Amino acid sequence: MRTLDQWKSRLTAVPSTIDCPEMRLLSNRDREPPILVGPGHIDIRSSTAIDFTMYGAPTDGGDAFRHLKRARENLYEVIDQLRLIATDYEGTEWACGWTRPELKGNPKFCWPLTGRLTSLVTQATGPFVSQDSGVELVFQPKLDLPMNETMVSISTLDGEEIEHRRSPGQQTVHVLDSEIKFFYKPSDESLWVTAKTSDKLKHPFAENWIGEPLRILLGQLVFPRVVARNLGNGTAQVWLRPSPRRFRNSGIASLIGGAPFGSPGKFWGLYANLLKLVAEARDEQGQPNFQPHRITRFYEEIAQATQGSRWVLCMTLASAGEGLAKMLMRPPPQEDKKKLRSRRGGITGYLLKLVERGALQESNARAWSAVRNEVMHGNLVSPWATEQEDKHILALADLVHRLTHELIGEHARMREQ
Repeated sequence: MRTLDQWKSRLTAVPSTIDCPEMRLLSNRDREPPILVGPGHIDIRSSTAIDFTMYGAPTDGGDAFRHLKRARENLYEVIDQLRLIATDYEGTEWACGWTRPELKGNPKFCWPLTGRLTSLVTQATGPFVSQDSGVELVFQPKLDLPMNETMVSISTLDGEEIEHRRSPGQQTVHVLDSEIKFFYKPSDESLWVTAKTSDKLKHPFAENWIGEPLRILLGQLVFPRVVARNLGNGTAQVWLRPSPRRFRNSGIASLIGGAPFGSPGKFWGLYANLLKLVAEARDEQGQPNFQPHRITRFYEEIAQATQGSRWVLCMTLASAGEGLAKMLMRPPPQEDKKKLRSRRGGITGYLLKLVERGALQESNARAWSAVRNEVMHGNLVSPWATEQEDKHILALADLVHRLTHELIGEHARMREQ
């Protein structure tokens, strides 16, 4: 049984409205009474936009004004931001996260407030909740991925078969002592993913880690639209999250060139290795990372840069290449960073050494140096395509991809030691 079977259709319809007889606007300080209470509604306008409207009665008018003012004026002070809790007509309580509401109109009997929300989350219990500890993810719009199991659909008319269609069905990846299943459902424009937790793939990290390799491999900002965190005790947390639009012509940001069907075995092998790299990384305190891995962040930036100017793309590729090279250059625990720089001669020298090893091509190092020198002298990349600059952009993208493969290989070697 999957928890999201009961929630997916309810949450993914766009546009849709959740009417709420009660909303509570709260401060970030525990044990304080609600600032405003009243009815309202949540509007799911698109895959990236969720708004709310509330008609609230303040417990203390002066105090409510002060809270709204502080939230607007102190954008970076978490303690001054406000939280919204909403209960719908089915009795479901939604935690709507941080919000900065605006007062629309003059307060009379109630205060009309509107604001933006980043996500919705609720606690699910009962017979329709999975009993296994794990995660369920729904990616929408649908991601087209290679699958080693085929789904067969048969259409009939008056008992006679009129269509027999085969399409990708399911792919299972065994990694981190877990079984991760990617699959499609008939007549459903979504990609589903389920995974059981393990000591290496555990809450609350699993739901974030599973999507990171897809962003690197596909060159897209791929995030799950609906998430269930099944706790294994008959309860689950269910989220509706933003799902950014897909980019056109972003293949240069993809580790595999945006073609997952070209070599399915390679695709899933890279997926497993990237997931290991992401899941086994640790911060300075030796803790797993809840936020995206640094490699993932580089690919996210490149994907977004493909939608901007050529100069932005060139700069982003060069910066990502330098960042990946620095990750490879990081000193052993007992080695001083200054000694390391002296020994390896900086980024340029390190790239040339990778060329000597065959990990990079000369064109990769030349393109990085050329862009770096141009920028240092204040020169811009031309807004239209030229043969030389196109070669530089392609060489820089290849540099990023080759350095990524080096990092994957280095991680695999360290795991074997």
